Amino acid sequence: MKKKREYRIGEISKLYNIGPDSIRYYEEKGLIFPKRKENGYRVYSLEDIWRLNVIKDLRKLNFSVKQIKKYLEDRNINTTIELMEKEIDLIEKEIMPLVLLKKDLEKKVKVLKDFQNIDEYEKIEIKKIESRKIIFIEESMSQDEEVDLAFRKLEARNDSKLFLFANKDMGVFIEEESMKKGDYTLYENAFFFVDDNEEKYNMILPEGYFATLVYKGGYEKSQPLFEKMMEFIKKEGYTVNGSPMEIYRLDIHGTAEKEEFITEIQIPVKK
Repeated sequence: MKKKREYRIGEISKLYNIGPDSIRYYEEKGLIFPKRKENGYRVYSLEDIWRLNVIKDLRKLNFSVKQIKKYLEDRNINTTIELMEKEIDLIEKEIMPLVLLKKDLEKKVKVLKDFQNIDEYEKIEIKKIESRKIIFIEESMSQDEEVDLAFRKLEARNDSKLFLFANKDMGVFIEEESMKKGDYTLYENAFFFVDDNEEKYNMILPEGYFATLVYKGGYEKSQPLFEKMMEFIKKEGYTVNGSPMEIYRLDIHGTAEKEEFITEIQIPVKK
């Protein structure tokens, strides 16, 4: 009768590319059952080999040791199907954020290409814009660095959904009191736009008409362009109907070239 092959822990460790401590841990938890030789050395049989095959595969799929032990103790076609269905659900949950991020990145690329190909920057237009959900942080700020810090604080609330690099566009509201004095360089409530189906948000910007303008370059251009837009709004018989916004379509997170910055000003208006 052919003698059954036995394997030492070093051979198993090399075969599975896992440390001896992990192998001992699986033994401690009752997943494998090596025999002891007279000299005290552990030896592993083919029974342990197939168990380690299952363990390694299920660990790749992020199953816990407890789940693996339960499966090994009650292993049949039904429990195998059940285990695989659970893993499919887990994979779907892991894939979905990546799918959504991919869609966000595709939208962002399209938006940037569209803005990159604008024929005439700094042109004022009146547009009807649908309602939008936003989340914001209530904080006054005046310098670019303060704005960046506010965005980071806001992003930190949900790192899995908000991205400074590939965001769904972020912006700031112009501070109301400073706006009344003709100063458009003080900001409040840094915000991110979020998807329509997002359940966590601070407010909804209502649908309405906006005076809009897109410009390229540094933010020092904002003050004179706001003044230009206010003159246009008054001349065309409109009045301001809410808080003006600066929306950063491309900023320091996406380019080191200041002249490539793309900013959109939106001012809600009514007749």
